[in-house]
Amino acid sequence: MINKLLQITLITTMLFSYEINLGKSPNIQKKEVKPKVKIALLRDDAKELVIDKNTGLMWQDNIDAKTIRKNRKDAKQYCRSLVFAGYDDWYLPRLKELKSIVDESKFDPAIRYGFKNIQSNHYWSSSPNLSDIMNALNIDFKSGKTYNNTRKGKCYVRCVRGNYNRLI
Repeated sequence: MINKLLQITLITTMLFSYEINLGKSPNIQKKEVKPKVKIALLRDDAKELVIDKNTGLMWQDNIDAKTIRKNRKDAKQYCRSLVFAGYDDWYLPRLKELKSIVDESKFDPAIRYGFKNIQSNHYWSSSPNLSDIMNALNIDFKSGKTYNNTRKGKCYVRCVRGNYNRLI
């Protein structure tokens, strides 16, 4: 019995020693991996804007972005006619643009740091659902997921301006 116990202990010790030494093998090269850091967006509190230097987009972030809900047609019209922070070239963001402010590592709200006026709810994109023309795409900023809603339904509206071609 003691002999068997000694054999089991010896085998376990050898396996354990092997595992410890495995990581210290001179043949294994260490690679330095730099983590991807998402830099917070720049917020202009005075103008109630959020600016993304990487994409060239400027986002509306006033109380309207947290309170106004419209159907998709009215949301597009609202952004086209918006005069805000000294600019009059606002538009309803495309899905890809809206996704650029989603932070998938966060939940409720799943939006990048820098935004203050946010509802953990659905926000319209100007992107249509190509397989169903009666519906359009939006993002739920509670989870960061993309959804398909009827165009007549109401979602929140956040307008954007800038060089959207950088994201295409």
